[in-house]
Amino acid sequence: MNQTGTIPVIRPRRLFQAVEQQLPGQNIEISMLMPSSGIGSLLTLESALVAALLKITSAENIFEFGTFHGSTTVMLAANSGTNARITSLDLPPQQITVDNPAELNLAEADQNDQFLRLMYRDRGPFCVSQARPELQQKIQLIARDSREFCPVNAGLAGSQDLVLVDGGHDFETEMNDSLKAFQLAKPDSVIIWHDYGSAIHTDVARCLQELAMDHQLVAIGSTMLCLCLQGRFARLGLADS
Repeated sequence: MNQTGTIPVIRPRRLFQAVEQQLPGQNIEISMLMPSSGIGSLLTLESALVAALLKITSAENIFEFGTFHGSTTVMLAANSGTNARITSLDLPPQQITVDNPAELNLAEADQNDQFLRLMYRDRGPFCVSQARPELQQKIQLIARDSREFCPVNAGLAGSQDLVLVDGGHDFETEMNDSLKAFQLAKPDSVIIWHDYGSAIHTDVARCLQELAMDHQLVAIGSTMLCLCLQGRFARLGLADS
């Protein structure tokens, strides 16, 4: 049996307090699209916490595994600086084939992922195409299987201030994307995973518990977010007592 690490939990307010301390006495505004009524996107609290991390890190180089419809991609662009660059990767739509989509069981992990891929294939990152021009110009979309993506060959190794992992949820893909997230990240950086603690996508927790043997990870209570806070941001990961 593989050993796994313990992942402590912090309250959402820890990150909001960090922003308030960084910007004392200021109105702190964030921007996001109205949450989708469908599955597959961040919830409002989760989006607000990612926006808080953008402000804490002053992230200019941001990488996202899993573009989907692009609502999170647009949120990353809207809450980062004028010179920020968001690189978002997802499968080439032509590679996505789903048989009998009406028969998919969304309570089963692999079939849930198939349904999400089908939604992406049929509509694409429409939120990006509908975003304001000044946000679109900050975004670069890459249509590629993440298992074939190499941060070194792409010239992105060690370059990213913030990396969001929210692509395929099976163990192989989750571990692939996670290890490449560490390759992409700067020494002072934040890596964020979504769907930690999901009752359906349980491979995400299994992957992160393995990574926790070698990395300091923290989960955020009341969400499905898990973080690796590296370098000068590590202090934010102190577990709540």
